[in-house]
Amino acid sequence: MKEFLSRVYAYLKAHRKDLAVLIPSFLLAFSIWFIHNVSLRYSEILSTNVVASSNLEGRRNLSSNICTVTARCRATGYTILRNKAFGNRSQHIIHIPESALKYRQGDVYAFAPESMPEFGNIVFGSSVSSVEHYLSDTLYFQFPAEEYRKLPVRHKGECEYAPQYMSVKGVQLIPDSVYVYGEPAVLESLSAIQTETKFLTGMDADVHGFVDLEVPKGVRLSQTSVEYRVNVCRYITTEVSMEVKVKGLENGRSVAVFPSTVKARVNFLYPLRISRDSVSVAYVDYADFEQSKSGKCILRTDTLPDGVLSVEFETDIVDCVAE
Repeated sequence: MKEFLSRVYAYLKAHRKDLAVLIPSFLLAFSIWFIHNVSLRYSEILSTNVVASSNLEGRRNLSSNICTVTARCRATGYTILRNKAFGNRSQHIIHIPESALKYRQGDVYAFAPESMPEFGNIVFGSSVSSVEHYLSDTLYFQFPAEEYRKLPVRHKGECEYAPQYMSVKGVQLIPDSVYVYGEPAVLESLSAIQTETKFLTGMDADVHGFVDLEVPKGVRLSQTSVEYRVNVCRYITTEVSMEVKVKGLENGRSVAVFPSTVKARVNFLYPLRISRDSVSVAYVDYADFEQSKSGKCILRTDTLPDGVLSVEFETDIVDCVAE
């Protein structure tokens, strides 16, 4: 043995220059061969661990258990090697739509991976070209119950319109309410969720976008942003005289109103859809007159016809006398 090792050592010493070329060549060839093979696609069984995330009403947003997803996939050799080395130790948090989760019992919800086409690429990586089939056709996630309330969302900020432009409905939020999760004492202290401050200025056309919500300390929201919309229209303002009507009169009763006509500033949608002189929406309610000791009644507005955006009376109070 000693003689053999001596001969090897003597050979390496004698051919040192040749080895200086041979070894790098061998390493280069091996590298090219390895890169080529791991870049090819193979059919192999892959596994990984998944925690589900969802916005189920009255439930925590993360599952309390971990499910193992196993599937036969077509993937690159690199992806397969990485999965074999780290697949059992990896853990992915995957958002699953509420519609894809089917309630079973207690806190358990079932999920079929095949119902979500992009699921395979999400859990195994984008280098997986396709999932041939799942060995675990149904996954069971547990979402424990959690205290919650449904609260309205309020817009925080100001709206300013260009001259002769306005909005009838103002800022519309979609959705207009969210689920709030947390301790009962914290939930009871809240009456609404506000958006972050959003200033909308110089509006002369419809506006829409998304705005984040302010998350109170100690709670979790079912979503962290909402859509806002402002429908803006152009208008013209005209002063109109209207006859004041009396509604809800009982049989045989008669009431005189002073003044019998009132002036009002009416905002019409531009271009005009109706005649300016045809607007007559001022009235008093007979029930208000019966309850009034002085005979003074609040002037009310009937349903506005199409094309009329708003009405502002010169006076809000009129005198009523039984005849």
